[in-house]
Amino acid sequence: MTLSEAETAVVAAARAGTRVDVREDPVLRGPQLAEALRTAGDLRSVHIAGATVEGAFDLGFAEITAPLRFEDCDFDTAPDLSWTHLRFVSFTGCTLPGLRAANATVNGDISARGSTLRGRLNLFHTRCSGNITLDDATLGSGISADSVVVEGGFFARRCTVDGEVRMRHARIGDALTFTGSTLRNPGRVVVRLDRATLSGGLFLGNGTEITGEVRALSTEIHRTLSLAEGVFERTGGVALRFDAARIEGELDGRHKLRVRGAFRMEDAVVSGPVRLEGASLANPGGAALAANGLRAGGLLNCCDGFRAEGSVHLTGAQIGTRLCFDDAAVEELHCWRVQAGEITLRFAAPPGSIDLRYARTGVLRDDPATWPAVLLLDGLTYDILDPQTTPARRVDWLSRDPGGHHRQPYEQLATVLRAQGRPDAARVLLLARQRRDTRRASRAARVWGYLQDATVGYGYLPQRAAVIFAALLVLGTVVFGASPPAAAEPAKAPPFNALIYTLDLLLPILDFGQQSAFVPRGAHQWASYAFIIAGVILATTIAAGLSRSLRRT
Repeated sequence: MTLSEAETAVVAAARAGTRVDVREDPVLRGPQLAEALRTAGDLRSVHIAGATVEGAFDLGFAEITAPLRFEDCDFDTAPDLSWTHLRFVSFTGCTLPGLRAANATVNGDISARGSTLRGRLNLFHTRCSGNITLDDATLGSGISADSVVVEGGFFARRCTVDGEVRMRHARIGDALTFTGSTLRNPGRVVVRLDRATLSGGLFLGNGTEITGEVRALSTEIHRTLSLAEGVFERTGGVALRFDAARIEGELDGRHKLRVRGAFRMEDAVVSGPVRLEGASLANPGGAALAANGLRAGGLLNCCDGFRAEGSVHLTGAQIGTRLCFDDAAVEELHCWRVQAGEITLRFAAPPGSIDLRYARTGVLRDDPATWPAVLLLDGLTYDILDPQTTPARRVDWLSRDPGGHHRQPYEQLATVLRAQGRPDAARVLLLARQRRDTRRASRAARVWGYLQDATVGYGYLPQRAAVIFAALLVLGTVVFGASPPAAAEPAKAPPFNALIYTLDLLLPILDFGQQSAFVPRGAHQWASYAFIIAGVILATTIAAGLSRSLRRT
């Protein structure tokens, strides 16, 4: 093999471990250079600057013990490092049609800092004991790095990537970061991290702009998932998909996170807080945030300027401390079977609807000014309700269920009011519920309900019955005292007592002997019938109302 003068200089510099700049005679033949590096066993460091490498630079299956550095070099064929054992490899500021390093083993770093790869970077099943660094690089056809193993970090900051970044089953010992980068694969998956393990966190924020879907199904992320100040767009589809992901730390989506498309994290587990303060999510006509089955060990903050154009779905989510929507703007909120230590619903503007059915919380905070038009509360349980507004306001709150036939929300609130030392407010609330039920009943039931309401307030206003009974007793005493009825048997009849006679008429289960001893006639007879009927109705409604009240309380 005959080497050119420039190639000879490169080999000599490699043996001496010095940098060689070949800009004055830049052409190096790829096959010859590769063969020279394969066969020279005494290389200390290969450091080439300013070269134009023509032809295939193929080190496949070679073992190169010296560090391999290319600086400001131009390759016309994608270098091939597949199945190679290397100590260190770097392409800095270079231009390449692509780079193939599948199944390579590198006992150090892999770098393409500031380089331009017009084709794909292939790191399939590559093993790297150091870092992989692609900072400031431009990649025209994406990255193929399924099953890559990196003991250090994978750094792709301020990159531009067109095409898919594929890293399924990857294992990264430190951070995987694309901060400040632009990644584009419109309408398709742009970052694929399914079942990857990222021990130092995943950083997609701080100025990152991503067009396409970020997919991380069943991915394990330690420390932090950072989306803060990131822009993600896949209009009409899913922009962020973290379904079944496990995040051992914090999900940080604060500081002007922008998502155009759905943000999904269904059945994900986050050991720390989920922070979406100030985030803006938009998926008109669909789910802007779909986090059904989410389990968060800390708080879930959708507050402080959080905006969701579309619906927010948290069905079955379990939030360790607080679920917060203070100063948030959402169109629809679905919290069916949510569990949280505290739920705050003090929105910036009223949502269209909120579903809190079968949710469980210790403290529920809301704002009457931002109650939605539609509010589903059946099965909701809570220990404290804030603020303590008037019963009439809470009746309005409960009446926003379009079904409106559930009793549990009224009884739950009444229990809380009694626990707060407000039994009168609880009675007002339950009375309102009974009146609502009466209005929706059949005609006969409505009549009976109105009688109970007028007499005893369905058992919640027993003093009303006492007033009515006293009024009837006074009226009967006056009427029958002015014109006593004739004795049935004058010789045996006791002295007539108008008060006791009226009591005998009004109390059907008691007998003081007056009603049987005297027989009214004419108008007085009809009056006695009226008192008997009034007594029966009064006694029956009292019994029914009190029975209902005792049963419910």
